[in-house]
Amino acid sequence: MDSRDIFKIICVLVLGLSFTAHLYADEIAKPNIVLIYADDMGWGDVGYHGFEDIATPNIDALAAAGIQFSQGYVSASVCGPSRAGLMTGVYQQRFGCGENSPERGYPNEIKSQEAGLPYGQPILPEMIKPAGYRSAAIGKWHLGLSENKRPLRRGFDEFYGFLNGAHSYYKSEMEFTSNHSTWPIFRNNERVKFDGYLTDVFTDKAVDFIRRNKENPFFLYLSYNAVHSPWEVDDSYIKRVSHIPGKNRCLFAAMVLAMDDGVGRVVQTLKEEGLGEKTIVMFISDNGTPQGQRRRGRVNNPEDNMSSAGGFRGFKGDTYEGGIRVPFIFKWPDKLTGGRCYDLPVSTLDITPTILAAIGLEKPRKGFAFDGVDLMPYLTGKNLSRPHEIMYWRRDGDYAIRKGDLKLAWNDGNPTGKKKIELFDLNKDKYEKNDLSAERPEAVKKLQEIFDSWDSKLPDNAFWGGPHNRKRD
Repeated sequence: MDSRDIFKIICVLVLGLSFTAHLYADEIAKPNIVLIYADDMGWGDVGYHGFEDIATPNIDALAAAGIQFSQGYVSASVCGPSRAGLMTGVYQQRFGCGENSPERGYPNEIKSQEAGLPYGQPILPEMIKPAGYRSAAIGKWHLGLSENKRPLRRGFDEFYGFLNGAHSYYKSEMEFTSNHSTWPIFRNNERVKFDGYLTDVFTDKAVDFIRRNKENPFFLYLSYNAVHSPWEVDDSYIKRVSHIPGKNRCLFAAMVLAMDDGVGRVVQTLKEEGLGEKTIVMFISDNGTPQGQRRRGRVNNPEDNMSSAGGFRGFKGDTYEGGIRVPFIFKWPDKLTGGRCYDLPVSTLDITPTILAAIGLEKPRKGFAFDGVDLMPYLTGKNLSRPHEIMYWRRDGDYAIRKGDLKLAWNDGNPTGKKKIELFDLNKDKYEKNDLSAERPEAVKKLQEIFDSWDSKLPDNAFWGGPHNRKRD
């Protein structure tokens, strides 16, 4: 063996070691992702927003360690469309999913069978699968009922939870009965019974998933049905918040506390497994506080509401701030300095693009272009501009557009009883008390034209079905 052969061998070894090191660096650079999505939790339902008639110590600690958003928005003010926007990074109206999907008559009704996310529009777990991620959906799905619309057919490797929009915290049946709140609980595609309180059960499953997958990158979508109706909770939780005045608020706070305990357990598990620094943890509510809540058939006393919009106008279902501005936290210790508030408007549409960029993946060619953006340049200070100059909302007859700090809104449920267009300057009037439409007609006209141009390109959003959903692409 002469010197040239030795040199070749050395080069091969060096290149091999370099390639191995590169692969290893790529592997350890992949963050784990934990996305916790609460249900019907208003702005005033977390302590870190300054409210003392609620108990959320673990969510507050997450906010203190991460970045909280003072203008964090969902793309829809109700459950199903909100999840569709979150999982795709695209305004859900663009692919026909702007309303809650139909459930009545399932499994016999065609509409409820066909309803679901269109196959031509990829969702987050499908997008990150090429990077070696194992994904689990735990909790509420609400993105399609039929087997070919369920999580295992949309990129998730594991599923434990229910398919529809609301569920009892204690009971489930093995069949799809007329009582939707007791529809089956699934483990993957198998119908199963559960014991205990459903919020706690979902937390147990989340902790188990983390422990089983700690050696490889994972995506955990923990979609609690807390604090959606029916309002049920163990007495043990009620006793811990018995100091909170108002029976309804106390009951609600107990349900929040059960979820908060779960958030604490998930974060603690990440620490115990040595994953805390390299895991992105997000906590977001799917929409704002519901209106006209009932408990045991009685309308709440206005002075004893369950959920709280925290001073914002409107409720779930509205395009007022109370329906679309939500608790929104992002924590990634390995890349972001926590303990601060980001004050420019962001959207749940940004979550999927941000995760893809963090992993180093490009958007798939299939599907619509992202409406969301990668938030990291904004959160690190590399980009000081607004992530979104224009934002849109549309549901049933309600709609809104925000351009800069001016917001144009139409809400059928206008509390004045007069259905009219309204204009607000959110920089000066975040609670939307002062309608400027009469004073600034030109601004109204311009914003309406921009919205109409966007809205005119949308397909029918009457239900999540149609020809685009009848067979897999």
